[in-house]
Amino acid sequence: MSDVGGLFIASLDAATGIKAGKLRIVGSVVRHVAGPLKGKIHSYLQETGAAGALLESVSGAGSTFAKTSMTTGNPIAGAAVASTQLASSLGGNVQNEIIRRGVKRVESKVDALASGMQTLENLGVANLALSATGIGVSLVGFGIMNARLSRVEQTLAALTESTDRILAAVERIRQDQLASEFSALRSQVKLFEEAWLMSNQERATQVWLDVAQATRPHQDRFEGRARELLFAMPPEFDLADPIIDALALAGGLRVACLMACNESEAASSAASENARQIEGLTGTVGKADLVMARIPSSIDRASLEWAGALAAAVDEAAPIAQRWRQREAIAATRAAPLAQLKHDGVTPREWLKAAREEQNEPILLLKAAE
Repeated sequence: MSDVGGLFIASLDAATGIKAGKLRIVGSVVRHVAGPLKGKIHSYLQETGAAGALLESVSGAGSTFAKTSMTTGNPIAGAAVASTQLASSLGGNVQNEIIRRGVKRVESKVDALASGMQTLENLGVANLALSATGIGVSLVGFGIMNARLSRVEQTLAALTESTDRILAAVERIRQDQLASEFSALRSQVKLFEEAWLMSNQERATQVWLDVAQATRPHQDRFEGRARELLFAMPPEFDLADPIIDALALAGGLRVACLMACNESEAASSAASENARQIEGLTGTVGKADLVMARIPSSIDRASLEWAGALAAAVDEAAPIAQRWRQREAIAATRAAPLAQLKHDGVTPREWLKAAREEQNEPILLLKAAE
């Protein structure tokens, strides 16, 4: 496990407390909820390079993972199927692989996927880690951002195939321009990634600053599109959801760039601003709003049909409302570790570097001051 001055702890340390009801995850922060330390921070969550590899593997397994996870509500089930598909997808190369390096290479790839998923499940963050929202700064490499942007694009593509009303709303926010926005965002992430390979630290810092600046307009345009959808009549909650995910991803990139530059105050300011944007969009939208938006206005409220539609809408809205609250909490706690890092004498760049280089644990925990 990566280590910066002994500040990281294994995820098992938190998982035990979470299962026992002594700890709870709120956004990217693990807090004590029982005992003499109740209310105090236990640790801060951060995704790693291993999480990026996990996301890429799951994405490589195709839509089976997503479909199974959504159908069962269990990402572990999705991972199990995806692992099987991952192994199967290698079928055409298995013989060559066995000849070159032996069967253990194929097995280890599947085992690593299952192990990483189990770690996320033990912490209770599997759904969150595999969603577009993510955890912590949520950007330690191109793999994570690319996988999450792809999820956003797939969600939008699926929505455009639904109703004429949704299609009209998509056209209103210019689907062609959205594709260009996603492409530009990927390019900025690649520049962020390349800067880590530079031997000249001043040049790398300048690249990160440029990326942070170039990403700002994309962040603001995502906010504008989401606002247009949320405050339309009727509001398009389903379509706004992936746009807000894109807004969170753009904000995460800017925060990561500023942290890589060791600009703690600027990173904290950027994180707070992005949190305000997200809160301003969905903070006033509750479960009741999401429920009512799912019931066709043509149904008579005094009818049995309306009662059935209401029950179905409640079931559909519950996980969406939970995801929105989680996204708000993640955004609000994104910069939380910065004060702890300063206290520990660790630069933000060192912390990000350690997380990027970790290839075993998908989640690292930064110890809070006792």
